[in-house]
Amino acid sequence: MILIVRRRGRRERGQIQQDMEMAFRSLFSGTRTAGNGQLGCWRPPVEVFELEDSLQVTVEIGAVREEDLNVEIDDSVLRIAGSRPFPEDSRRRLYHQTGIPYGEFEAEVFLPFAIALDDVEASYENGMLRIHLPRAQATRIVPRGSEDPAE
Repeated sequence: MILIVRRRGRRERGQIQQDMEMAFRSLFSGTRTAGNGQLGCWRPPVEVFELEDSLQVTVEIGAVREEDLNVEIDDSVLRIAGSRPFPEDSRRRLYHQTGIPYGEFEAEVFLPFAIALDDVEASYENGMLRIHLPRAQATRIVPRGSEDPAE
């Protein structure tokens, strides 16, 4: 079972600004960076779609052990991070073609609505991480002193 970490509180504004600046720099330089500035972090393919009562996130991350996955929800952001290990004998190989990223990866998904955090479910099977994020029930706020017309 995948552990989903819930974080309360938002990222510091300075950290968000730093992350955005690094993202823009990586667009122009062609290098990929992690949120913490490390070079070489890659982003796996992510599919996000909304159903009537939930948000579904699917991430393609084959050859990653479940214990090497980290799933966090921080207010309105779902963050998936982990590591795909390099093949043991990869330093002795003479590659003719390469297209499979190894090492640290990270993907962030901005959540478009409030999530029922206690009901979030995740499963990892056949290289696909699937996360079910049910929509939180709306709460009705009645102002003080107002009378309910139904009474």
